[in-house]
Amino acid sequence: MSQRTKQEVLDYLQRAEITAVGTSDMGKPRQRMMHYGVDENFNIYVTSMKGDPKVIQWSNIPSTAMLIHQGTTFLEMEECEIIGRAEIIKSKEDKETAIEIMASRSPIVANLIKIGAVDRLEFIRIKPYTVKYRFVPEIMQGLPPTVFEFPENMDNSNVWSELKSKSKSWWEAIRPVSLTASLIPILLGGAIAFENTGLFNWSLFVLTLLGGLLIQIGTNMINDWNDADRDNENVEAIRPFTGGSRMIQLGLISRSDIGFFGFFATFVAVVIGIYLIAITGWGLVPIVAYGLLAGLFYTGQKGKFSFINLAPGLGEILTATTFGVLMTYGTYYVQTGSFSLQAILLSIPVSLLITNVLIINQFPDAKSDAKTNKMTLVVRYGKPIAKNILFSLFGITYLIISLLPILGLAPYSIYFSFISIPFVYQAIKYTQNNYDKQAIDLISGNAHTAMAHLVAGLLLVFSFLLISTSLLFSFSFLAGSLLIVFWMWNYIESKRKDMELFRASFVVKK
Repeated sequence: MSQRTKQEVLDYLQRAEITAVGTSDMGKPRQRMMHYGVDENFNIYVTSMKGDPKVIQWSNIPSTAMLIHQGTTFLEMEECEIIGRAEIIKSKEDKETAIEIMASRSPIVANLIKIGAVDRLEFIRIKPYTVKYRFVPEIMQGLPPTVFEFPENMDNSNVWSELKSKSKSWWEAIRPVSLTASLIPILLGGAIAFENTGLFNWSLFVLTLLGGLLIQIGTNMINDWNDADRDNENVEAIRPFTGGSRMIQLGLISRSDIGFFGFFATFVAVVIGIYLIAITGWGLVPIVAYGLLAGLFYTGQKGKFSFINLAPGLGEILTATTFGVLMTYGTYYVQTGSFSLQAILLSIPVSLLITNVLIINQFPDAKSDAKTNKMTLVVRYGKPIAKNILFSLFGITYLIISLLPILGLAPYSIYFSFISIPFVYQAIKYTQNNYDKQAIDLISGNAHTAMAHLVAGLLLVFSFLLISTSLLFSFSFLAGSLLIVFWMWNYIESKRKDMELFRASFVVKK
């Protein structure tokens, strides 16, 4: 009796309770034992908590292998191997089907149904390409296994869906929320240059912006590469603010690939910098060199040189000046070829606000940073002192903005940036209430600090465009800025909700 019918194999799958689930770690296997359910079409259903890294991994790399094995003695052993593609169930109808199937198969699902908390689960359906049943005594006799193929499921998988999954992983790896750190000072430097001279070179500006974004993307990826071991130990990270992109830890991109593309992006940024130097003059050399050194050596692998470990606050100062003073002044210099005290002074508020983003993002990482000897400001001085530094920098930022027009160093239109103060108020409130609590409690503080930097920076740019360009152009920029703000807020909110659901999954309702 070598060949089984579909019903006989389904009966076996119904008798078994546990499956070993294997997923891809960019070429390295990851496995987990899971309860499962099966329907009449051999679709396998499993479940996991919302926000679970396994779910994130499935959403990016859906290829899945399962092995269901039973038998108390060697000659009684039978197993079923299933190769297929996972999909996270979205529709209400399909989810109800999955719950019905899993309710009698998984104690976790049954318990969460009982306490009314099944909404904390994500349900995954694995559509098979191949189902292969084996019975050991028959295999030893040379009889073939029973194999069922499902080409219709394989037809739903194509190269474009794979490309989409990989693109999503790389999008997360560049940390899109963080790119506002380079976008804001470059926009501000260009706006100041146009207001002062009435001239603007779009091609040089686009190259400057591309170079600035690439140096930050490179820095982000190199930091992920350097901090892979630290981030792996960091269980308190709150995405998208801290703990790196976690693409390495989730197995979505290999460490070597992250490192390679980080250095490649940095190399391209350097090539752009060299070209801009050739076009605009040697005054750009120290700016490019400074930004390159700050990006490469802000942090380092365990036991390796890094500015953040060299002296208290040095890493933070390098980051603040790179993504504030230098990018603003560098953009101004590329456009005008001249020095500007005004550009430097106006870049200081941007520098202070990005410093606060950096500092507040150090709070959730403090424990793992201390454990791995990454001496951030929060690790060196503790959370209470770091919190007070954060609040002081907010105050200094808006004091400088207040004084510059009075001293004749900026137009009064920069007072539009005060519209960002509600974000500062919320950042201070959430930080004061939650700085010493769990990392996830601080996420609103992280979010509002990042938003304060973005909104204040965009409004500073708008204030210069308003007095130097047409109303149509300046308000078009304002409309575009609002779209960026809404996109960033929605992106942050989606990540916050994922983390809240993940935390709620471990709280039992009374």
